[in-house]
Amino acid sequence: MTFLVPVALTLLVSAQIPLATQVELPTGEVVELAADYVVYESDILTARGHCELRSGPNVLRADEVTYSEATQVATATGNVMFVSGMMAAIADDVRVDLRSNEANVKGGLFMQKKGVTPEALQAAKTPDELRKLGETPVLLSGTRIRRTGEASFSVDGLAFTPCQCGPGEPSWRVEAKEASVVMGERAILTWPVVYVRSVPVFALPWLYLPLAERRSGLLIPRPANSGLNGFALEVPVFLTLGESYDMTFTPGYYTGSGDIDTVYKDADGATIREPRPNGVKGPRLLTEFRYVPSERTRGRATVGLLYDLRPRLDPITGGFFRPYDHSVEPPVFLPMQYVDEKRGIRGEASWQHTQDLGDGWRDRVDAYIVSDGFYTRDLTADLLVQNNNYLRSSAVVYQRKDDRYLGLDVSLRQDLRYPFRFFQPNTIPAVATADNVAVDPHGPTTFQRLPGLTLALPERPLFGGRVMGGVQVEYSRLSPMRSAFADDGRDALFSPYARWRPASAPLNIDFFGLPVDDLEGNGRFDATEREGRDRVTLLPRLSTSYGLGPWARLTPSLSVRQDVAVGEVSGRTFQRGYPMADLVLDSQLARTFTDKDTLYRHTLSPSVTLRYVPGGWGHGLTAARAEGSGTVPLIYDEVDAAVPLQSDGRVRGFLHAVVAVDQSLRVRKGPTTREPLRLRIGQGFDLSRHVPVAGRDTVQGGVLRDTFARLSASAGVLTAGAVVRMDPTTGDITQLGADFSIDNGKGNALYGRYDDLLAVRQLSIDRGLDPLAQGPDFVRRGIDMLVGDAPRPLPSHTDQVDPSPTERAQALTAGTRIKLGFGLGLRYEALVQPLYKDPVSQESQPLAQQTFGVSYGPACDCWRIEGVVILRRNQSPEFAGVNFSVAGFGSFGSGG
Repeated sequence: MTFLVPVALTLLVSAQIPLATQVELPTGEVVELAADYVVYESDILTARGHCELRSGPNVLRADEVTYSEATQVATATGNVMFVSGMMAAIADDVRVDLRSNEANVKGGLFMQKKGVTPEALQAAKTPDELRKLGETPVLLSGTRIRRTGEASFSVDGLAFTPCQCGPGEPSWRVEAKEASVVMGERAILTWPVVYVRSVPVFALPWLYLPLAERRSGLLIPRPANSGLNGFALEVPVFLTLGESYDMTFTPGYYTGSGDIDTVYKDADGATIREPRPNGVKGPRLLTEFRYVPSERTRGRATVGLLYDLRPRLDPITGGFFRPYDHSVEPPVFLPMQYVDEKRGIRGEASWQHTQDLGDGWRDRVDAYIVSDGFYTRDLTADLLVQNNNYLRSSAVVYQRKDDRYLGLDVSLRQDLRYPFRFFQPNTIPAVATADNVAVDPHGPTTFQRLPGLTLALPERPLFGGRVMGGVQVEYSRLSPMRSAFADDGRDALFSPYARWRPASAPLNIDFFGLPVDDLEGNGRFDATEREGRDRVTLLPRLSTSYGLGPWARLTPSLSVRQDVAVGEVSGRTFQRGYPMADLVLDSQLARTFTDKDTLYRHTLSPSVTLRYVPGGWGHGLTAARAEGSGTVPLIYDEVDAAVPLQSDGRVRGFLHAVVAVDQSLRVRKGPTTREPLRLRIGQGFDLSRHVPVAGRDTVQGGVLRDTFARLSASAGVLTAGAVVRMDPTTGDITQLGADFSIDNGKGNALYGRYDDLLAVRQLSIDRGLDPLAQGPDFVRRGIDMLVGDAPRPLPSHTDQVDPSPTERAQALTAGTRIKLGFGLGLRYEALVQPLYKDPVSQESQPLAQQTFGVSYGPACDCWRIEGVVILRRNQSPEFAGVNFSVAGFGSFGSGG
């Protein structure tokens, strides 16, 4: 779209339109003129009363129109309206000098329209009617315009609002002293100033604006300021590469935070200050490439590079490198000094791609990568984003048809818990080690899925349609990216200081009092460690269904899971298999109510589900115990943990049951159906002790497992949900969760979420307890189990003061957004951890983080500027930044 087209057409073209009923002007054009009164006297043509001039798609209306042949000056006064295609203009009066190609306008407003036909615009009889028709993405005015070429103009007193603010007076605008305009190409504004109401808020010496749908040019600069990274300025530049491709280059610079993290006193009492270890400082370039070559293919790729001028961090501690004084024996650590080695090049990259390949084939890529583990948390001050431990990427190509699914996928993860660099050495300089020898520490090792191959044949009729059958076959390879094993030592867990916790270690022992794991990072594959593994899984399934009269249905099924795996380092092969028998008995009672044109349907659906696994054959991959003799099963993914396992990797059989009742209310009005209420209540049972299944002597706990209820509801602007699970044997609430939101769709909202879980303590995990062994069924149970194992204490805990291996994990997130009538917006969000206590004072400190935002934007919300303050626990308030979002700016903008 072209912002200044209405100006040129209205002020110049309309003035050259002939003003007579079949009258020819000096331009040679002839137009139709209709008016209540027309007179030609002394070389002056005058038309008064409902004047209307038509020339092709152009229509001019005014109370009075005059034209002087002697001076070649045309004027239109009183309710001036001009329409040309989708361009429309209104003014009090317009005066055009045809000899100098100059026009002067009084009370002019020029509009680019959409969502309306040109014929409807031409039929408008009054300026007010013309204002209200369709949508107005561009509002524009100018006091003087002069043609400087065939399609170029010089405009004085330019004022415009390039967004859909409505036909009335906009609440903001951009004014420029003068502008050089090339129609359909660009506009160069001299001293543009952004006004909110009548207050100037932002100015630039000059600004280049594209005046076409896909025109290269400078986009809106994005200033920001935060306590983490100081002041930052980004200036995006848009480059079009045809109709289907474009790029955006965004150079920027971070000044770095001036906050002081640590203050020392040297021997003379002088103050030594050092910067905070978090954050960035230096130049950055972000490049974004977008492509949509066809309706079937689209994608986006980004590459960002940052030259960080801050000092490097120790990849183990996350703090600065501290040198040692080697002039004394033993060497003395110098806490008041740090090694000022720049972090250098850091960066990020991403690629999102989707494509329809035809014949049911599709592909999708969601790839993300960063240069080091702290890159994300150094660029954002938000606590939730900073606590992301992993960055996941995936890619898949698949064919989905009615009779099969075939897919090839890969999945990668980056560990973000430590500041290890992924593509550069992590060498700790010699000056920062006690023995004055540089070292390259061993970092965490994550397992990647490289690749996975899945073939699934959905259930189809067999044996004349009496039985349904389907099968799934999957091959997966899980291995570290750069090696064939994890090298995580005795406990198969990475520890920054290569420590491990034996079962005999007291729970309250100091971390550095634990023994050193001499196997971690030794470069050898040890018997206690995980190795890369290849696995093939076969899962066939048969089922049938019988109606028990009109009241119930019985659905039995039989399936078998068979795994064959091989270790890539040891070459050991393992196979594990087990059958699963299911029996489902369900029914449904329904009742329908009508109220005028609304239909209500209430359903009650009771069900009983049984699953029986008698045991199995073979065993899965195992590793040697860290202490003593024997083995432990290795769990790589959800298939390995699908059923309970014994210490040698063999399957422990079980018989599970779930009794549940589902209720739902559906409302249908016209073609629309919604479900305002759904409730599910159920009880889980573990009957393994009372049936002849393998390994039943190892089952602990009562027959009853979690009692659960789930609720989802919606009514008008309110949506809510809740889930509760309780272990009736212990009386513990294993899960309690609730969420709600009230949103009126006009920028006002209130929302909240609460979660309370029974989780495994870190000390228990360090001692070998499965992290999923405690908690609600949906967390702890395997994919082939109906209910989870019973909560159980560890033998090593029984002699301790607190024998429980579990602890409660609670979190509450609540917030609100309010948009006031004069453009002001307020935002507040709180993250609450009710059980948190200060580790030193033991005082309750539930508020983990509070976020405050104050914003302003016009009624159209085409742009909004927001200042954000974050208050974290035990820290001073931090000005986290200024967010400037832009959306709907005609052909330019930075995205909302």
